[in-house]
Amino acid sequence: MARPVARPGGAGSIGANRTGGVGTPGFNRPGGVGTPGLNRPGGVGGAGTINRNASLNRNVNANLTRNVNVNRNWNRTANVNAFGVRPGWARPGWGVARPWNHGWYGGWATPSWGWWGASAAAWGVGALATAAIINSAVDAAVASSQTVIVVPNTQYQLLFGTVQPTGTATVAFDVSANGSVYQLSADCQSGLLNSQPPGSAQEAELLNAACQVAFGTAS
Repeated sequence: MARPVARPGGAGSIGANRTGGVGTPGFNRPGGVGTPGLNRPGGVGGAGTINRNASLNRNVNANLTRNVNVNRNWNRTANVNAFGVRPGWARPGWGVARPWNHGWYGGWATPSWGWWGASAAAWGVGALATAAIINSAVDAAVASSQTVIVVPNTQYQLLFGTVQPTGTATVAFDVSANGSVYQLSADCQSGLLNSQPPGSAQEAELLNAACQVAFGTAS
């Protein structure tokens, strides 16, 4: 009886070891079109467990670690120009130099925002920075030609010259956090930061500072 012959190429019989040609599941071969479950250095891989040299496991947290609580929907600002951070009103006497209606905010040390009571209790704070504290910080920054103030009780830096009302009670402004600049919005009557309640006491302080600069009295 004739015996099966092992051939180096072509279409082989099941059970024969070949170095090329069309493969059958279960054979190890160096290249070509792959079959699920095979480890091979080249070719097109199928579904299954395949070892690759390129790792898709990236440590995202390493690049995003910050020592302040930054809301996930803050948008990074690409360009902050000199006019934006040094507008005409940001000068000695800035309170009356602002070209919009102001004075109604009043520097709410204990705000009447609906979310304030429960959130303040959870954060362990009883009040926010007063108007006098924020105004004094802006006065000192203007006098020393600085474009930012450190928001009280936070590590945020408010670019106070970028504060710009977008309505009778809403405002847009830029803030620096850990070397990046973000553009935010606030609703000073509802107490919202980027259309949602602040997620921390630091964010509440930032909201309060921006609203005081925009709509508070500076006397």
